[in-house]
Amino acid sequence: MKQVAQELVLLGMFDASRPDRARAVRIYNLHRALLAQAPTRLIDGDRPTRRKALLRYLAGGGLGKTRAIYVEASTSTATELDLSFLAMAHAVGIPILIFIPDAYQYFPALYPRVGVKTALLDWGWRRSIATYLRVADRLLFPSRGLANYFPTPKPVTILPPGGPAGLEPATLNWDTPTVVYVGGANYRYGSDLLLDAMQQVVARCPTARCHFISGDATYLDQHPARHASWLTVERRAFHELPTVMRAATVAVVPLRINEYNDLAVPVKLFDYMAFGLPLVVTACRDTAALVQEMQSGLVVADQTAALADGILRLLEDSVLAQQLGNNGYQAIQNAHSWSHRAAALLQMVAQLEAGSGK
Repeated sequence: MKQVAQELVLLGMFDASRPDRARAVRIYNLHRALLAQAPTRLIDGDRPTRRKALLRYLAGGGLGKTRAIYVEASTSTATELDLSFLAMAHAVGIPILIFIPDAYQYFPALYPRVGVKTALLDWGWRRSIATYLRVADRLLFPSRGLANYFPTPKPVTILPPGGPAGLEPATLNWDTPTVVYVGGANYRYGSDLLLDAMQQVVARCPTARCHFISGDATYLDQHPARHASWLTVERRAFHELPTVMRAATVAVVPLRINEYNDLAVPVKLFDYMAFGLPLVVTACRDTAALVQEMQSGLVVADQTAALADGILRLLEDSVLAQQLGNNGYQAIQNAHSWSHRAAALLQMVAQLEAGSGK
């Protein structure tokens, strides 16, 4: 009888077919990178979609051909079938690696948990976490700061996002200096802080522009600069972002500094570097540490004047901007691409198979 090749199962608790959110972007890129290096099966989607896919996989004898399972966990509760699937795999000795992306439930002062539905979802998330901690052979987190909230005797690995390697870097735009931001629009993300800073930037550099890409930017509607001639606010599809990046000069991550944002590592950070854009980021601990390690940008306080000064410094010093952008670009090519992340995952699987990673 012909032996079925064993495959890695990537259980993604988001819909990777629409990579317009950070969680989905991560699953989409990791799946592509893993598939290029080893047989990989993606099981993803919302709860009903995953239930159907897992039932089909189990009914087809999926556990018998599963080499290992890598889970991109939900920021909410897993389904009962997700957890049962992992428990069955654990019982038969299939290596399990679980990536925990977030823990906003541990920060009620920043994310108030109100209402019966929210309480039930939080209870489900904590129940899911308890199962992950029990069945995982290795736990993974995007940052050391987040990992510290999950004390465990299990091996822990930090697996931050990656960037797409091999892209043509941007030719930094000095004719119309453009500051680009891609992501959500709210207080935590520092959206108003960026617009406040840009008012000061334009006062000193009248040709400067800001390109703000967000799926929902209604938070900005009441800002005094919302309809300024230097500001473009729009929604762009995932495949359209390269055009935006290549027309930019500087990329910004204006997160407000707090105990939650201190452990954040935005996917956009690596996308910016993949296009060779120099960065200006606020001094949120884990993001700032990466930027400083790679020497890919400037770290500033989460204050209007500090953010404006950082942006202006790069707009006025093309040599520094080019150097920082190139540093980030080379970091992606050499050590921080999605292919590097996939290779690291496969190495962990091999260690578990050899018995040295448990």
